[in-house]
This record gives sequence, structure tokens and C-alpha cells, in this order.
Amino acid sequence: MKLLQKIIVLLFLLIGSCVSAEPFKVLVLPVELFSVCENYYCFLEPSEILAVDTINYFNKSGKILTYDLYDVRKKLTQNVSAKNSAMVALKKYKNTNTVDFIALKQLAEFFDAKSILMISSDVVTGAYRRSVWEVLEVSSAFEAYNSYSLETRAVLTDNINDIVMWSGKYKKNLGDNEMRFWALDTSQALSQFEKLKMYSKQILAKNIAEQVISRFYPKTLKPVIPKQQTEKTDFRPLNNGGAKIINDDEYGEIHTDTIFTF
Repeated sequence: MKLLQKIIVLLFLLIGSCVSAEPFKVLVLPVELFSVCENYYCFLEPSEILAVDTINYFNKSGKILTYDLYDVRKKLTQNVSAKNSAMVALKKYKNTNTVDFIALKQLAEFFDAKSILMISSDVVTGAYRRSVWEVLEVSSAFEAYNSYSLETRAVLTDNINDIVMWSGKYKKNLGDNEMRFWALDTSQALSQFEKLKMYSKQILAKNIAEQVISRFYPKTLKPVIPKQQTEKTDFRPLNNGGAKIINDDEYGEIHTDTIFTF
């Protein structure tokens, strides 16, 4: 009889532990969420490619629950207030690297998600951020030699406590050894597109997904160590650090030392 009681208690403990291990819910938002074929080539923007790949990694992990971008857009079209909040938050993050916690809190409540991951990816030229496809179009038209680099920023927020849980900045040089980044015909344009998709799926999205998961399961994950590649690449954090908000009143610019160069 005592043995039976012990077995019953053990089963209750196991069931309780399974219930407590419910996956966390994170809403993934690329800054170009509302962009519709705005570039000459009609390619997806890098931030959306990266968001889709990151969502796929979350789903495979079984540790993070999230929404498909199609479902996100569909739900937002049905609620004007939520859509406006999303547009405000994404535009602010894209243009100023600033987190609008007020807008994000409304979104988090609407999607029943405690955390939001925003992703932005642009080519920085001077003081301006430009679409990678816009740069490709310009460089192709003039056959311009220039040193272009794709800069990607990601920030994970806790929208219950209005804090930044993690942020990262990634940089990838574009073009060949002669600094050429252009597409003089359709096949070359598709080649550039496929390269960015491969970069997202094999390296960047995986790293971002692992960084996010480690914030919720810090004791169960090991840091991602990429395999050595034949080309000369540099894939390592220069410094490990969290995000810091300078001005709490205006939610200040996000500063992070988590920088990766590919």
C-alpha cells in the first residue's frame, strides 16, 4: 500500500514538472512587417527573411512559442489600435534604435506574449540606413565599387517589467574580394538573394534564436560555436554584455557590447 502511495505521489510530481515547463511565448517582429514589394527586385527584406528563419528555429526547439508572420499580419489588420502600435514601435526601432515600451506593451497584451523580439537589418551608408536591395540597385546601375556591410540589430524585451532582456548587433560584409556588390542581370540578383537567405538560415537566425532561448533557459543551453569555414571569417563576440538604456524617460538608445562580425 505504501509503495502504491509513493508511486502516486511521484506521478503527481512528474505531471507538475511537465506543466511548469510550458514553453515561453515570444512575438517576433521584423521592422519591415508592413512592407509590400518596395524594392526593384521585389525580394523579401532581410529582416523578414531573418524573422521567418528565427521563428522556424523557435518552433523546432519546442521551448519558445510564437506566431507565424502571416497570422501576425492577419490579426493586426483586424485591430486598428494594435496595428498602429506595431507601426509606431517598429518605425521607432528601425530609425532611432529606440524601444517604445508603451507601444510594445499594448502589442504584448494583444498577442498574449510577455516578450517581443524586434529585428532590423540595413546597409548603413554614412548617416543613412538603406535597404540592401536599394543599394544593390544603385551599385548595379553605376557599377560602383564600394565597401558595403549589412548591419543587423535584434532586441528582446520583457513587456511585463518594461526592460531589455538582450540585444545584439551583427555585421556582414557584402560583395566579393573586389568590393563589388551588384546584379547586372536577373541571375546575379537571384544569386545575391540566395546568399543572404543562406546567411540568415545557417548562421544569423540560429544564433539569434539560441541567444533568445538562453535567456529563458540559461542552464540548459550551450553557446553556439560555428564550424570553421574555408573562407576567412570572424564569428565571435568581441565582448559579452547586456543592453543599457541611457534615458529612461525617452527609452533612450540601446547600447550593447554583443557584437558579431561575419
